[in-house]
Amino acid sequence: MSKPLREQTNEREAQSGAMMAELFEAVGFEITDEDSYNLLVEDVEFNGQRSRVERQDAALDGRCWKLGDGLEIWSVLYEHGSEVYYADCRPAFRSRYVRVVGPWELTEYQEDGEAVVRCTIHGGPEIIFELQNVTELNQSVFRESHLHVALAGIAYSARAHPAGSKQAADSAPRFELAERVAEFAEQACENDYIISGRVLAWRELQNPATGATLVWIYVDAGKIRVEVLASRDALGGQLTIGAGVTANIWLQGHVLEEADITARYEGVDRSYETGEFWTRLRREN
Repeated sequence: MSKPLREQTNEREAQSGAMMAELFEAVGFEITDEDSYNLLVEDVEFNGQRSRVERQDAALDGRCWKLGDGLEIWSVLYEHGSEVYYADCRPAFRSRYVRVVGPWELTEYQEDGEAVVRCTIHGGPEIIFELQNVTELNQSVFRESHLHVALAGIAYSARAHPAGSKQAADSAPRFELAERVAEFAEQACENDYIISGRVLAWRELQNPATGATLVWIYVDAGKIRVEVLASRDALGGQLTIGAGVTANIWLQGHVLEEADITARYEGVDRSYETGEFWTRLRREN
């Protein structure tokens, strides 16, 4: 079967397509044209784990190429009768920390191979994120009143500012939908965010398929702490603990089932302050 890049036929795809190359760069792939995109789709087809979900008279076939350290590439095959085509191919990152969200709402764009979740983080803000793994989930999970989510931002762009510098001081905590910011609104996807805050932790990763160096950054953005993945080459400035950071991110995530949550437990997270544990035990009257 040939795997051509599907024509961009609706406004939603046109908005996101122009910036997708930057998202692939953030996970270590250089996608510059239709040929390089199609080659990546073929790699995902060959290396990816398969999953499938039925949708009335249609079906979505997922392919997930797991590269290690949470790095993934997803492609989705849309089937409707005799009509079969690759609807989407996109970068993904399974974050370290798990969030509980609820209430929540799921919107599927089946012909585009996409799903978007609108929800509220317990103790945090309302968010919108791209759901990566809808095809591998037991659909009973969507009958729950709350979901466990691995959430992270893949960076279109990011810049660090030295701790104590004027730029760091000016990087006031921020977590805002890009479509509400004038200079980003016209091309922003619905799950794009502008963030700024303080670096709590960071480490380098390597894409084993390309050798590209990436950076995982844990950012305190005020009303939310968010994991950000960026290309080392595209990251401006020098990262240190306590430095300021600003970024434009595509917020994405994975819904976790019970087995995923159990497998992730590694004991007490020492990156949290002891006082934070006690705040979770306070009664709300």
